[in-house]
Amino acid sequence: MEKLSVFCYGEVGVDNIIQADQLPSPEIAVFPQAESYHIGGAAANTAVWLARMGVPVGLSGNVIGSDLYGRQLQEWLGQHNRLDLAALEIVPGTTTPFTRAIVTPDGERSFLIFYYPQTPKSVFSLDMLKGAGYLALDLYGGPERIQSAKTAHNAGVQTTIGDVIWPEHEVLPFTDIATNSGSYIRNVFPGVDVHQHARSLQAINQGIVITTDGGDEVFAIDRDGSAFIAHPPKVEVVDATGAGDAFRAGLLFGLDKGLSLADSVCWGMATGSLKVGHVGAATSLPTFAEIETLAKRLIAQGVTPA
Repeated sequence: MEKLSVFCYGEVGVDNIIQADQLPSPEIAVFPQAESYHIGGAAANTAVWLARMGVPVGLSGNVIGSDLYGRQLQEWLGQHNRLDLAALEIVPGTTTPFTRAIVTPDGERSFLIFYYPQTPKSVFSLDMLKGAGYLALDLYGGPERIQSAKTAHNAGVQTTIGDVIWPEHEVLPFTDIATNSGSYIRNVFPGVDVHQHARSLQAINQGIVITTDGGDEVFAIDRDGSAFIAHPPKVEVVDATGAGDAFRAGLLFGLDKGLSLADSVCWGMATGSLKVGHVGAATSLPTFAEIETLAKRLIAQGVTPA
């Protein structure tokens, strides 16, 4: 049994990416240029990126079915030999969750999400981790997400959780590393200063808080309260689906290798930037050498204390 470095728990499903010039509106038809199918769900996306970088990683969360989407998903996931699927449950008769994402020419996406909320979830246990030092968790579920964070955190496992943006959220004290989207924060809290918002979260969790902002700056606060700003490279955005998941994978790669937070953020920016140039969250993956080259360039560029 291979010891894992990271365990991803959360969404596992299929993405149907529909590329269109604009979003539909009442009485106005839209004629998509293309559609395609991909691995989907935050947990699955992060796990595949980590496996691509050679990190032994496990995956679980919602169960998947033995239907068409479920069989296709098993085939796709099975192509990654560092991805341990022992904890991923396949339950015949279950409808595998899926998302239809309409992606416009600016790379932005609008989602229609099917079956994730009602699909049964695997019960998280420390045995699933197989020695992993990090748990990557998404909050797009129910109480099982909170319980898994508490269980892992109390056992000394570093919990990495996305979109923990509410200071009063019960999972925040059990979040060692929060990775949040600046645009999401502004949508929920109009007019907020995202830097001050991040500091309010870090005052509670006393851990790492990172706020990404699309192609703009990344704001990161370390465990000791020190902060810095990093700048991702300028890239052409084709599809932003899964960019945050790719960023989280690169970040965890760096932290697992013992790199500083600043250097790990650069690895996160490298993976996120390389992802958005392709359709699908975890389909057209770069080689490790491509990720490493960009990460080293960003590390050499440095970060700015904030």
